[in-house]
Amino acid sequence: MVDERNDYIELNIRTTKIVSVKLDVDVVYELDKMIKKHNFKSRSEFIREALNLYIELLNMYGRKELKDIIKNKLKVVR
Repeated sequence: MVDERNDYIELNIRTTKIVSVKLDVDVVYELDKMIKKHNFKSRSEFIREALNLYIELLNMYGRKELKDIIKNKLKVVR
């Protein structure tokens, strides 16, 4: 963004960091199915979205409470 006097230019540059993760082959297979089913562009996009959601939920509930909520919800769905 440039201000009206052209005194400065403000750049909004996001920085990222590569994190390497090892996953079971079965998990990668399921991951790839979900990527196709839900039209994600890549594994990275899926994992970023999943982690952002999980972090948000952990901030709301805490780990044990969140696990209990998800387990109970899955019992209702199945």
